[in-house]
Amino acid sequence: MKKSIILFLAFFGLVSISKAQVSAGINFQNTRTFITVGTNPDKEFFGEARLGLGQEVGLELVGAYNFVQKSEVNAYFGIGLGLFDYYNRRKDRYYNDSYLVVPIGVLIKPLDNKNFGFLMEAAPVIYGNEGSYLRGGIGFKYTFR
Repeated sequence: MKKSIILFLAFFGLVSISKAQVSAGINFQNTRTFITVGTNPDKEFFGEARLGLGQEVGLELVGAYNFVQKSEVNAYFGIGLGLFDYYNRRKDRYYNDSYLVVPIGVLIKPLDNKNFGFLMEAAPVIYGNEGSYLRGGIGFKYTFR
């Protein structure tokens, strides 16, 4: 956990120096913790790369659509592809295979600084022959403008 926080803070510092319009965040899911890097989540369409940390490192590439866009809240759904090893709790073993993920979430920006927001997300994870399950979690996201 300490490594993920240090990596996250180092990335925040690097992005703040670059002055790019990019978002970074951390999601605490019921299966693992994800460090996220993506495009501006306030746009109608946005993309995100998620580095999954845990017993094994994984990568997810997600594209999403905001069907609610307000200054205080965004609601979105998307589709993504998971790569590398991923732990499936129901099967109690590792699969070295790709999987499909369909995230549905809400980004709430309650502070005066609309660059920072809290995230709630649920996502069906579909493996194909190995089965599927529902994952969910909370997190936070910051957009560098």
